[in-house]
Amino acid sequence: MRKVRGTAAVREWFALTESALLTHRGRLNRINVFPVPDSDTGSNMLATVQTSRAAVEEHQTEDIGELLAHAGSAAMNQAGGNSGILLAVFISGFAEPLSGSPRLTLSGLSQGISRASLRAWSALSSPMDGTMLSVLDAARDAVAEAAESAADPQARSALEEAMPSMVARSREAVIRTEQQLAPLSEARVVDSGGLGLLIVLEALAATICAREFDDDLLTGVAGWNPETNQPTVETAKHSHVQDGGVELMCTVQLNPLGAASLRHQLDELGDSVIITPIDGASAGDDHSEAVLRWRIHVHTGDVDATLAAVQEAGELEDSTVTQL
Repeated sequence: MRKVRGTAAVREWFALTESALLTHRGRLNRINVFPVPDSDTGSNMLATVQTSRAAVEEHQTEDIGELLAHAGSAAMNQAGGNSGILLAVFISGFAEPLSGSPRLTLSGLSQGISRASLRAWSALSSPMDGTMLSVLDAARDAVAEAAESAADPQARSALEEAMPSMVARSREAVIRTEQQLAPLSEARVVDSGGLGLLIVLEALAATICAREFDDDLLTGVAGWNPETNQPTVETAKHSHVQDGGVELMCTVQLNPLGAASLRHQLDELGDSVIITPIDGASAGDDHSEAVLRWRIHVHTGDVDATLAAVQEAGELEDSTVTQL
């Protein structure tokens, strides 16, 4: 593979990620047992990446932060499921510290992944280890340590040299997920979203280092062999709204205080609650009066009451309901 930099590298990253997720979507879906076994993690992450790729292909800029922000906003508007939304949050958060940058450096990568981690943890009402969050944090720590020890963290060589550690530490975090959550241990699989994020990070490393995507990275991961360790709905049931419940996705206009209040209501009405600003407002800016567009995800057993709570909180732009 040829070396690409700047916005060309961003486009190459999304193209390579899309290709890898197309290849592995089926098996990611098959091992999807948390937070509900709805067999759509691979499909949701692929849809987020495809939307992001289309966005970066049509947007012309030399600013990688601007390009990633455009991708993240487009993905957030269309994202579905826990994994799809969290991947969109990752892209949006990654973009924020890179605004104005013409190329990615090790320092920029460290800042971007750190911001992505903060945004992802803040989006969830009940964030948990043993999920995509653990894998993201492992990547964050590996890159931060590399940036701290690098003689020149702005040099291209420093960025390339940090990639093996980032991928290896992320893979280790994926493997640990099997023992961190009871539904995964029972089904003898790793977290599907975490494994999907590893694919995203491996595609980033391959793009930076101008090498092929390493499919062998997935070999030996619990549940990845399609012939064994088949997870079942019976072993994975644990959500209190799963039986007869639905997944509600919507976009609503709120200020941050309104979003915080709505989060409390949704926590009473369901679970797997995600509330995140579509266009990347500062995490923790709960006292701003600015009205923002928020993407909301919730699993609920009472869709009418949940939709009513959202509509009372702010202007509802769109909503979709899917049976769990």
